[in-house]
Amino acid sequence: MRAASEKRPFLSLGLRITVPIVLLVLGVAIGVYVVLVRQSRVTLLDSKEAAAMMVVKLTSASVMPAVVFGDEQEMQRAVANLGQNSDVSDAELWGLEASALGAAEGLLASFHREQGRALGRPRPGQGQSWRDGGAIFVLQPVINLEGKRVALLLVRFSTAREEASLTQLSRQILYVGSATAGCLALLILLAIHSVVVRPVKRLEEAAGRLARGDEHALDGPGVSHARLEDEVSRLAAKFAEMAGAVRDREARLEERRGELKLILDSVDQGFLTAHADGTLFRERSAIVDTWVGPLPDNAKLWELAEVIDPSAVSWLRAGWGQITDGILPLEVALEQLPKRLNGAKQQFSLQYHPIVVGEELQRVVVVLTDITSELARQRALAEQHEFAALVDQFVRDRRGFYAFWEEASALATNIVADTAPEILRRNLHTLKGNARFFGLTRLAGLCHELESTLAERDPPALTVPERRQLSELWGALSERIEPLMRGTTVFLEISRDEYERLLAAATRGDSPAQLEQLVRDLRCEPIATRLEGAKRELERISRALGKTPPRVEIQHANLRVPPGPLAPFWSVLSHVLNNAVDHGIETDEERRRAGKPVPGIVELSASMTPSEVTIRVRDDGRGVDWATVRQRAQERGLPCQSEADLKQALFVDRLSTRAEVTQTSGRGVGLAAVQHVVTAMGGKVGVESSEGEGAVWEFIFPLVGRMDARSETL
Repeated sequence: MRAASEKRPFLSLGLRITVPIVLLVLGVAIGVYVVLVRQSRVTLLDSKEAAAMMVVKLTSASVMPAVVFGDEQEMQRAVANLGQNSDVSDAELWGLEASALGAAEGLLASFHREQGRALGRPRPGQGQSWRDGGAIFVLQPVINLEGKRVALLLVRFSTAREEASLTQLSRQILYVGSATAGCLALLILLAIHSVVVRPVKRLEEAAGRLARGDEHALDGPGVSHARLEDEVSRLAAKFAEMAGAVRDREARLEERRGELKLILDSVDQGFLTAHADGTLFRERSAIVDTWVGPLPDNAKLWELAEVIDPSAVSWLRAGWGQITDGILPLEVALEQLPKRLNGAKQQFSLQYHPIVVGEELQRVVVVLTDITSELARQRALAEQHEFAALVDQFVRDRRGFYAFWEEASALATNIVADTAPEILRRNLHTLKGNARFFGLTRLAGLCHELESTLAERDPPALTVPERRQLSELWGALSERIEPLMRGTTVFLEISRDEYERLLAAATRGDSPAQLEQLVRDLRCEPIATRLEGAKRELERISRALGKTPPRVEIQHANLRVPPGPLAPFWSVLSHVLNNAVDHGIETDEERRRAGKPVPGIVELSASMTPSEVTIRVRDDGRGVDWATVRQRAQERGLPCQSEADLKQALFVDRLSTRAEVTQTSGRGVGLAAVQHVVTAMGGKVGVESSEGEGAVWEFIFPLVGRMDARSETL
C-alpha cells in the first residue's frame, strides 16, 4: 500500500505535465496539416489560374486581327488551338459589335471538348477570372489598336488534374504529420518520464538515503542525466520525410513554371514584370532580348524603353513617378504612361496590367507587342480607302473636285509656309473640314492634332518636323490623285429643264446672240451640285456626332454661277454646316420634349438677282446661345451691348460657346474663317436667330460680270 501511494504523486506529476504538452503537439500537428493543405491548394490553383489567364491573354491578342477584319476561319482556328491544352474543356468568342470589315455581333467561334457544354454570353460585370464547380473560368476582352473592346473570349479550364494532385499530396501530408505527431508525443512522454519523473523519484530516494546517513547516495546512476539522442534522431527523420513532401510539391510547381516559361518563349509578344519602383524581374520572354538585347541586372523599365525610343524615356519615368507617389488613382496613373514606342525600324505597343495585394501595388506586368507590320497594313488600307473616296468624289463631281483640290492645295501650301497665327488656325480648321468632307481621314486627323498642338503653344506656330509631316502627307495624296486628273475632260452638266429650254430656243429660231448666251451659261456651275454635296456633309456630320441625320430641303431653281469666284466659299461652308448640326439641331429626345418634329430640318437654298447671288442655310434647332456669346465677349473685353455687337462677336477668332473641344467644334475658328473668306470675296454674312427657333445664315456675293481666267478653264 505504501509503495502504491508513493507512485501516485509521480504518476500524477507525469500526467499533469504530459497531457497539456501532448494536446499542444496534436493541435500544432493539425494546424500544420490544415495550413499546408490549404496553402498547397491556393498555390497550385493560383498557379493554374495565372497560367490560364496568360494563355487566354495570348489567344485574345492573336485573335484580335481576325475579329477586326471579320475573318471567321482564322477566329475559329485560333479558338480551336486552345483545345491543344488538355485542361481546356470549353472556349467561346463573343463579338460585342459589328466592325467595318465584317465581324458580326454574337458568338463568333467556339470549341467544346467531348461532353463539354456551352458557356453562354458573358454577363456585364463578370470578373476577369473565377472558379466554379471544379473549373476555372477566364474572361478576357479582345481590344483593338484603338483601345476599343471588340469581343470577349471566355474559356473554361478543368482543375481535375490539380484536384487529384492535391488529394494525393494531402494524404501524404496527413500520413507524415500523423506519424510525426505520434512520435513527438511518444518522445515527449518518454522524455518527461526519463527527464522529470524518474530523476525526481530517484532524487527523492537518494535524498532519503542521504537522510539516513548514506554519504554516497547522490553518486549513483539514479541521478545521472538522461540521453535522448535516439528519440531526436527519429524526430529528425520524420521531419525529413515532411520536408521531402514539401520539396515534391515545390518540384511540381517548378514544373508548371517551366511549362509557362516555355509558352512565353514561344509567342511573339514580350512579357515583362516590373516591381513597384520600375525595376524589371530577370524573368521575361525570350523575344525581348531579341528586340532590345541583353539588359543589365536590376534594369528599370525606362532603360528598356531608351533602347527602342529615347524620346519616351522622360515621359515613362515621370508617369511611373505618379504611380509610386500615389497621388492619382492607380488606373488614372497607368493611363498616363506611354502606349507606343516608335523605334527606327520597329514600332511597339505597351500594355500595363497591375498586380495589387490589398491596396498596395506589388508589381506591374508589361506586355510589349511589335505592331510594325500591323501599322503598315492599316496605313495601306487607309491609303486605299482615301484613294477610293477621292476617286468617288472625282467621278461624282469633277468640277467640284477640281475646285476642292486647288483650294486644298493652296491651304496646305500656306500652312507649310510660316504664316501668321490667326491665318494658320483658319487654314488648318478649313483644311480639316474639307478633308473630312472628301473622306481624307488621315489628313483630317493630322490637322486636328496640329490644332491641339497650336492651342498649347505661345506663340502658336508649327515646328519644322510638323510642317514636313503635313507636306509629306499631302504630297503622297497628290502623287496618287494628280495623274488621274491630268488629261481628263471636265463635262458640262445640264438638267432636263435646261435642255428643254435650249431646245425650245433653237426651235423658235432665237437669235444667234441669245443662243450663244444660253450655251455660255452652261459653262457655269450648277448650284444644285454644291447643295447636294452640302446635304451629304450634313448627313456625315450627324452620323459622326451620333445624331439622326436631318431632313434636308434644297431649293436651287436650276441656278448656275461662275465656279471660280465662289470656290473659296464652298471650301468654308462646312463650318456653317458643322454649327447647324453640332450647335443647332437637338437630339431626338430633346426635340420630342420641345414638341419639334424628328428628325430636324435644314433648308439649303440659292437665289440670284442681276447683281448678286445669295446662299442661305436655315435650321430649326435651338438657335444661337446669345447669352453665352455675351459672356464670352465680356471675358474677352469685346463690345456686347447691342444685337449688332453680339453678331460681330460671333465671328471673332477663338470665341466659342462650347466649353470642350471636339473633332468638329469648340475652337472658335470656323465662323471666323467663314467671315474672313466671304469678306475677302466682297460678300456679306448675315445671321438671324431666336432661342428655340433655329438660325438662318445668309451669304450674299456680287455677281462677276464676266468669267475670270479660272472660270474659263473650268
